Amino acid sequence: MYEPPSEHLVRQLTELQLCHPRDLRRARGRVRRLSFDLPAFDSVWIDSLVQLRLLTPYQAKQLEIGQGESLRVGPFVAIDELGRSKHGSTILARRLNRRDRCVVRRERLTSDRGTEAVSQMGLVLERLKGFVHPYLVVPNEILPTENNELILVSRYVPGLPLNELLVRRGRFPATVVVEIGRQLLEGLAALNARSVVHGDIRLSNIRLTESGLAVLVNGGVRQVIRPHLTIHDALPIDHYDGMAPELIGTGASASASSELYSLGCVLWQLLAGRPPYLSADPLVKIASHQTQTIDDVRKWAPDTPATLADSIRQLTSPSPSMRPRSFEEVLQHWGAPSSQSRSRIRKFRRLFNSAMPHFAEPLAEDRMGNWVWTAAAVVAVAAGLALSYDNGLRNELLYVARNVEAVTHAVRNQQGDSKPIEKLDGSTVHQNREFIPLPEPSDEGVILLTERGPYEATSVSSLRSLTIRGSIGVAAEIHVGNVPLNLTSDDVVLENVTVRRSKSVDHDLVAMVTVRSRSLRISNCEMSSSEVDSDLLESSPERPGVAAVAWMSTQARDPKVAEITIRNSAFHGNGVSVALVHTPRLLSVENTLKTGAGALFTLGTKCLATEFAVQLDRLTLRDSGSMLWVAGDYARTNGALPIAIQATNCVFKLVRPDSGLIVIDSDRPRTDIAKSIEMKSQDSVVEPETVLLAAFDRTRNRLEHQDDEQFEGLVATEIKFAGTDVRSAIDSTVVHLVGPRTSEKSQPGIDARQLGSMQR
Repeated sequence: MYEPPSEHLVRQLTELQLCHPRDLRRARGRVRRLSFDLPAFDSVWIDSLVQLRLLTPYQAKQLEIGQGESLRVGPFVAIDELGRSKHGSTILARRLNRRDRCVVRRERLTSDRGTEAVSQMGLVLERLKGFVHPYLVVPNEILPTENNELILVSRYVPGLPLNELLVRRGRFPATVVVEIGRQLLEGLAALNARSVVHGDIRLSNIRLTESGLAVLVNGGVRQVIRPHLTIHDALPIDHYDGMAPELIGTGASASASSELYSLGCVLWQLLAGRPPYLSADPLVKIASHQTQTIDDVRKWAPDTPATLADSIRQLTSPSPSMRPRSFEEVLQHWGAPSSQSRSRIRKFRRLFNSAMPHFAEPLAEDRMGNWVWTAAAVVAVAAGLALSYDNGLRNELLYVARNVEAVTHAVRNQQGDSKPIEKLDGSTVHQNREFIPLPEPSDEGVILLTERGPYEATSVSSLRSLTIRGSIGVAAEIHVGNVPLNLTSDDVVLENVTVRRSKSVDHDLVAMVTVRSRSLRISNCEMSSSEVDSDLLESSPERPGVAAVAWMSTQARDPKVAEITIRNSAFHGNGVSVALVHTPRLLSVENTLKTGAGALFTLGTKCLATEFAVQLDRLTLRDSGSMLWVAGDYARTNGALPIAIQATNCVFKLVRPDSGLIVIDSDRPRTDIAKSIEMKSQDSVVEPETVLLAAFDRTRNRLEHQDDEQFEGLVATEIKFAGTDVRSAIDSTVVHLVGPRTSEKSQPGIDARQLGSMQR
């Protein structure tokens, strides 16, 4: 028996723009079949509209129970409910008169919190105005309300939450976890740049889309709604899975450091298939984060590569000071997400589209075809032909190498590591395969090394900036043969790579890496030459030592604007570590190890005596040559500006104590040599009887010791290292010394936990 829908239902459907009169006419036949000879109640009409996909099941339910008015939220109409809690709900909605979807979140607030929360959210929205990021979702609109309620609107991301996928799949592969981490880090870094913290990083807030995106939703909301999380909030238990210990009971607000802790817990959980602390009691979880250290993830996921496990261990350190300092710092080590990152996640996400995901076969890595490598090689060769280094640079480096190597004559024979390297997917790559050409720089001037290598050194240039970065866990290596790695750009960055030279190559090479730039930054790198033959240590012009890095300014007329920064790196070999052809404004070295008979730094004959500052923090010279070898105006011009050196927590143990910590080299030495250096030290040590300042007489090929009254705060004491392997960061950690110190901090010298952590 046909009966039209009630006027009340028609009015609701029309006002909510859920269907039109023509849609009701389309539904008549279906209503007749469903009702047979019974009256066609409104419920039959609603069922028919659901079958025609004009209503969603959620909308139908609300209409049937007489709650149709709840589907209207301001200018929006609800499509589906995405989540519900004691304090509110989240719905999928669309704006009236439009078809695009969005997310509307409603939060009930206490009477004393309502006005303040709305005001604070307004400030957050002002900071986020115009903010759109592929890996992050933040509110873009706040709806007015007369009740103690906060209604926020944000864009909709059609993806499944990670907590649901983890239940269906179990532990995630390490390769996928790394790509998820990269995307989330980039999103959080962009949010932090707007002075906003996310505050609610957990699996249920991360959506994995079929297009290969890991998207973090609800950015910046929890800090407004609940700035201080307690067990009395009666929140779902997963809210407490990544709570940073410094936020517990202190009244402190979330920060980048606490966000990194939460992110580390998320990645830990994806690898282990379980939260860091198992309990259904929020109080137990809170107490565990505050009093315990999260286990090494390899305890629960033994196949996790060591490099990834070490990085997550740093992220989840109970002490904020032991975590990375920023999202950008972690991204420098992990590498930025790319199209390959999306492809890997997309393949993984598609495995969930079947009734039961199949993971018997390992995820194959995306690899470029041979034709791509051939094209890259052609580009690299063309760049090498276009880039030429003048004879002045070569002559300068030859001069530096000859005279520095004339000072020392013996060093321990050390060989490079040739063991297989474990990759993030558990496979191993050996060094004895053919060299890989360096990829072509991206539009941003970035070369991301995603393979173990070894890559073949060549010439690379970029108009603005140039970055060569090894991906996390890859331990990318660049091999230097008879041709150095020639880099030319305004700003040059080397991150998380090893540059290695075998001893079987031509001895004519003057530097493994030659750089022409305005600024140079080296971080988490290792420069290693396996060439330690004793005959190469003689002062022969034909057999000079090989510099690790040679730098000259692209602004030769005004090089004093340049800055050189070295951090968390190691230099091994008998040549100079960094040869400076021009004088930079600042040379900063932090947590760096230098071994081998060559000097750490040299200033060449073209270096002008301009204002020059050297800042050293946790530098260790172990069985090394001089810390600084000085030529140019500093060595020959009376009254020239002194080199200002500040050394903090440094260790200086020379291969020969009488070779001179600092050496002044000139055919016509200045008469006031003692005034060429001003060195102030704090908690820094040298071995007893170490000569601090010496002048090198090149005509007699000998050193002459000078007065060292200008060295302040440097303590002479016996130094004991942890082990005998000078190339090992752990073995080169100071374990004992005797002498007065101005503080009770840890022993001076390198921090082995940070040095090369992404390389090993």
